[in-house]
This record gives sequence, structure tokens and C-alpha cells, in this order.
Amino acid sequence: MLFFSLFDKFFTREWSRKAQAKPSIAALLLLSLLLPTALLSGCASKVQQDVVTFHEGLLPRGETIAIEPMEDIAPGSQEFRHYRTLIADKLSQLGYQPVESGKPSILVARVSYSVSDGQTRIRSDHHNYVRYHFYYGHYLDPFYYGFYDNWPPEQYSYTVYNRKLMMNIARTTSNEILFEGRVQSIGREKEIAEVMPYMITAMFNNFPGESGITKVVTIEKE
Repeated sequence: MLFFSLFDKFFTREWSRKAQAKPSIAALLLLSLLLPTALLSGCASKVQQDVVTFHEGLLPRGETIAIEPMEDIAPGSQEFRHYRTLIADKLSQLGYQPVESGKPSILVARVSYSVSDGQTRIRSDHHNYVRYHFYYGHYLDPFYYGFYDNWPPEQYSYTVYNRKLMMNIARTTSNEILFEGRVQSIGREKEIAEVMPYMITAMFNNFPGESGITKVVTIEKE
């Protein structure tokens, strides 16, 4: 990364010139502010999900299919209608023919989703730092800087939520279940709407998938 290249050049140059010219306090403070930003920007934001599906082999393709909420979701929910559109698009890509609500169909996909109460987690990290000494320390140098690895561990707490998506595909006439799928995603977003598109994508990843095997699907956020 360009930032780290500049950081390396700055650090090497200032170290070699330590005895002649001291880096300004302003420059050191600016560097300390930019470094965390660079570290964060270098990490792509991703959504990781556990996906498990159950079925008995190849599923029928090309049939008409309705998309309905399970009992725990209000039939007239605007939120469900939004997710229904996303699921219908995925089913269409597989060759199914989604129908409007209330229309007759050969198959029906029943969908449910939920978010758990927040759970607090505590994390402890050990880091090594380049530390700048703004006092007369090593060799009476007020701007001596060096590597320091004895910082106490950093502890911080954060809240995570367990987001779930479930979908069953059954025959309309006999109610025989042909496919069961579950997606679980644990993250800091409480609003499931923010991650639902990624959970739906994970549900249909390599559809129908290997039965009974949990797989991890990681998707980069747009």
C-alpha cells in the first residue's frame, strides 16, 4: 500500500537523521492519526455465513413456485415482500418460474428469518507498537523512537447478533418437503435488512449444495 511505503521511507529517513534533525511533533502526531485509518481501510468488509441444506438429490427445475412467509412472519409484511423479490430473482436464475402471491403453483418456498438479542463479547488483544518518546529518554534524545512489545493487553467489549434465514421448498399438493436450507450469520449489524441480500446469496450458493454438510460462505460487501 502507498501509505505503508511512505511510512517506511519516513521512518528510515528520520532514523538515519536522528542525530542531526529531529522529526517534528506535528509530523509524529499526524503519522499516529493516519496509521489506524490505513489499517482499517486495508481490511475489506465481509459477511461470513454458515449454510446447511438438506435434500434427497436433484431438485425439480422449471416449475412454477410461490414464495410465502412461514407462520412467524406476517403475510402482509412489507419487509417480507422486499425479501421475496430478492429470492424470486435467485429462483428465476435457477430456472424456476416464481408466481405472484395467491396464484396457483406446483411448488412453494416458505421463508422465515429472525435476529437474536444482542450478546456481549469481550476481546483481548496483544500488540507490538512503534512508540515515540516525547521526553529525554534513550541517549538523552527527546525524540527517540523504537520498538516496544510490553504494552498491557487491550480489552474491549462489543455486541453481536445472530441473524438467521430459513427456506423450505415443498410440493403444493402433497406438502412434501423437497429442500430445507438454513443460513446463520453472526455480526454487529442488528438490522437484518442490511445483511439479508448476502444471506440470500449464500443460501443459493452452489444450490442445492451437498446435503447435510455445513459450509462457510464469505461475501464481500459492496
